[in-house]
Amino acid sequence: MKLFQETFSFIKTYPGVLYSFALILFLPLFLYFSVFYVSSKFQKNVDLILQTEALFLAQSLSTFSQDFMLEPEILQEKIFQIQKENPKVKQVRILKKENEDFRIVASGKKEEVGAILQDPSLILSWSQNQSIATLFSDSETKERFWKVITPIGKEKKLGLISLALSLKETDELISDIVFKSFILILFGIVISLILIFQHTTLFGYVNLARKLKEIDRAKDEFIRMATHELQAPITNIRNYTLEIKEQLKDRVLPQEKEYLERIETSAKNLANLISDILEVSRLEQGRMDFSPQLFDPEKEIEQLVVEFLPKAKEKNLELIFEKPTQSVSLFLNPIRFREIISNLLSNAIKYTFQGKIIIKSRVDFSKKRYYISVIDTGIGISGEAQQKLFQKFFRERKKETIDIPGTGLGLWLSKQMAQKMGGDILVESIEGKGSNFTVFFPLTIK
Repeated sequence: MKLFQETFSFIKTYPGVLYSFALILFLPLFLYFSVFYVSSKFQKNVDLILQTEALFLAQSLSTFSQDFMLEPEILQEKIFQIQKENPKVKQVRILKKENEDFRIVASGKKEEVGAILQDPSLILSWSQNQSIATLFSDSETKERFWKVITPIGKEKKLGLISLALSLKETDELISDIVFKSFILILFGIVISLILIFQHTTLFGYVNLARKLKEIDRAKDEFIRMATHELQAPITNIRNYTLEIKEQLKDRVLPQEKEYLERIETSAKNLANLISDILEVSRLEQGRMDFSPQLFDPEKEIEQLVVEFLPKAKEKNLELIFEKPTQSVSLFLNPIRFREIISNLLSNAIKYTFQGKIIIKSRVDFSKKRYYISVIDTGIGISGEAQQKLFQKFFRERKKETIDIPGTGLGLWLSKQMAQKMGGDILVESIEGKGSNFTVFFPLTIK
């Protein structure tokens, strides 16, 4: 009873096992009846072909024998020739009617010559003056034969031809095919049983994957809620810090001013991290809007250059925008477009200490792409770091970047957003010389 309950509980938990049981029952039965049906049809067709062959041989020998019924030596030699050329012919006799009996005048077995042969089939063939083909099986060897009796002579009957054609070769071939087919059936049963044994493990993996997916979804939801809730206190910290600095002004000691600036910087960095994590969560959960609309990319880039110009001037950097020779329109989400270009400009300014930053766009009509390149004369990126540059939270650790704040999420987000809009981001960089980040999008011509 307990075993029955456990089995029922197992099947209830893993109902897919029933499909495997059904497969075990259906597959062997299907294969068995298929093999049985095909082999039966094949054997019937082969039997008919061999029957025709036996009748043809008997008829040919009958035609030959008409002229040599009085010369048994020639008939005997002809019989030996037929048996030598066709091993399937196991028995050949030429008979002559004497009163009510049939005497063998030539045979594949010389010892039979002169003997009287009594067989109802001989009488039937003689009386009806037509060929008779009978399928029979040897009771001892189980070998099957086509037995054919054909009259000699059309207008005047001179005798009978008795011929036996063996079906052993074809029967062995069919038996071999059936045997191999049943081996395949057994193999199918074994495979089905293995599937049954593996089913529990497979369903366990499915359940594990489902649970991991639920955990991952719960984690993303928790991160989204946690970061959302953290935004308010971080904003308050920044606002109160600014208020304190404003109210105290000159009364703040240098060390106290440094403390306040550290609080403000830390709050700002934390706010950026929270913002990036929220963006990652929105992107991974499919909540980020990518609805496309037609817009002029040059205008968007010009506005961003104006916005970033003060930051560039603070570091004595030139910020130059080189427009394409021909204006085009893009059918993308303009907000995501601005975020990508903004992130590339921000990084260029952040990691460039002297020189200039050039942002230029070009149109490739042959590839139907719009390219935007952000080129800087900054610290550059090593070849090893370039391989990991677009991974989550990756930042190249070296002396020039120690004091530069960042979350390591900006480039990952930018690349993901570009790819979701049919584009991508590529990078070329040499350490100490600068970097060239190129983003491209599908082109829509005005």
